[in-house]
Amino acid sequence: MLRRVLYFGLVLPLALGLAWSLSWALPKLGAGFGGRRGVWKRLERLSGRRDPKRPLLWFHVASAGEFLQMEPLLRRARERGAQVAVTVTSISGLRWLGRIAPWPETVWADLLPWEGMGTAHRLYEALRPSAVIYAQAELWPGMVWEGSRRGIPQVLLVARLDPRSARVRSPLQRWFYRDLYQRLNAILAGSNADLAVLHRLVPRHPALRLGGDPGMETVLRRLDEAPLPAYPAGTAVAPVLIAGSTWPPDEALLLGAVRSVRGPFPGLRIILAPHEPTDERLTALESVWRDLGTVRLSQMEAARPDAMPPVLLVDRIGRLAGLYRFGTLAYVGGAFTTGVHNVAEPAAAGLPVLFGPRYHNSAAAGLLLEAGLAFSVLDAAALASAVLDLLKTPDRCVTVGRQARTRIEQMASAAQTSWDAIAACVPALLPPR
Repeated sequence: MLRRVLYFGLVLPLALGLAWSLSWALPKLGAGFGGRRGVWKRLERLSGRRDPKRPLLWFHVASAGEFLQMEPLLRRARERGAQVAVTVTSISGLRWLGRIAPWPETVWADLLPWEGMGTAHRLYEALRPSAVIYAQAELWPGMVWEGSRRGIPQVLLVARLDPRSARVRSPLQRWFYRDLYQRLNAILAGSNADLAVLHRLVPRHPALRLGGDPGMETVLRRLDEAPLPAYPAGTAVAPVLIAGSTWPPDEALLLGAVRSVRGPFPGLRIILAPHEPTDERLTALESVWRDLGTVRLSQMEAARPDAMPPVLLVDRIGRLAGLYRFGTLAYVGGAFTTGVHNVAEPAAAGLPVLFGPRYHNSAAAGLLLEAGLAFSVLDAAALASAVLDLLKTPDRCVTVGRQARTRIEQMASAAQTSWDAIAACVPALLPPR
């Protein structure tokens, strides 16, 4: 009871008040408030889709990356005749919901309403889920408490916990979150490192074990089905460093490293794909990288030149998976800001992968590092050194890339492991004997 009083009476009002005050300055946060207008009416309109004779799995994820991790399980739910509901916290995850919204099995796919005293009750009444599945660390206390009160199974997949997290280090937060994690029917850690940290938080949880990342199945499917772009051309004789999902700190690091590497490797080509390829960002990159020679991908596809430019700026969404297949090695951005982005995709393309120090949000990054198939760097000098080591030993570069692909293929079995954990909680999902 004390936890609920503190959460609903103090923590939640302060957090929502702060978010509202910042929404005027932060466009994504403002869009989140705007996107939630009318959410209850949308749910009411769709509630007629709920078939009480069929099980319903409610997946809640933070954003796009977590949705893609759950996608293989959504497909399995559909194959087993279950209905599904998917909610996301971030506005950036909304566009991915369009992949399942047309399914007849989809009862609801929308932003999760902001939490309040009666929010979880209204959601459970409308959806009547057979089980609730969370991804990574996206636990909303009201949802967990209400599900526990109703006796509805709850499963946390690709569970991750940074050893520096206040959930582990702060006595107050440890007291609060331990209760939430203990209420979950199963917790499947994304990596061995995450498993060790979770054991510190809930050492006596009966169903805490390694599960891996079910999204690896999606990564392999998307990469193998991605069409190979007609351009860039002329990459066969020169090494290509592909930098995907980069932020300004990544780009500053890359620029310094590239200038060092191009001394011994003057033919080095760069494919640079910023995380948000707005015209403003691309124009800024063109200015900073001008002396190296930049061309946008859309311009190159239109001009169809005979060779690839020194720096190719990716200005179109959805091209990175195909472009990775041109690469010699990859750098993935995000690990100097909030956390590394998708390292599995370049690894699945058979490339050695480099990234910054904040990688604990990615189970795949941790597992690849443990196997010596990925490399974390702290600054431009370390990045230049790692790139030079790989380029100077091309056989090792190829071998590491092939082993990375094999490791991702091995990780793909996590999709079935995760599904088995869900099905164990919902007997109707088990195959007939």
